[in-house]
Amino acid sequence: MKPINKTLFTLGLTVFLSIVLANTSENVAKRVQALDTDKDGGVSLSEAKAGKASRIINNFTRLDSNKDGKVTVSEIEAAMK
Repeated sequence: MKPINKTLFTLGLTVFLSIVLANTSENVAKRVQALDTDKDGGVSLSEAKAGKASRIINNFTRLDSNKDGKVTVSEIEAAMK
């Protein structure tokens, strides 16, 4: 592959991944907001169970990195990296 083609490919891939990651973060925020019924900024285990959020339920202990009993957008995003 010619150097210009490699550069264009890399640039295109970077833009694509940026869009995908931005959409993922946006989707995480929307999902957390929908599950957070008491509007305290995080999803408790009971809220996750009520919303049938199996990924959060199954990984709650790992996701709740500060062990405050709720999972926030930033904790989910950190776990995704």
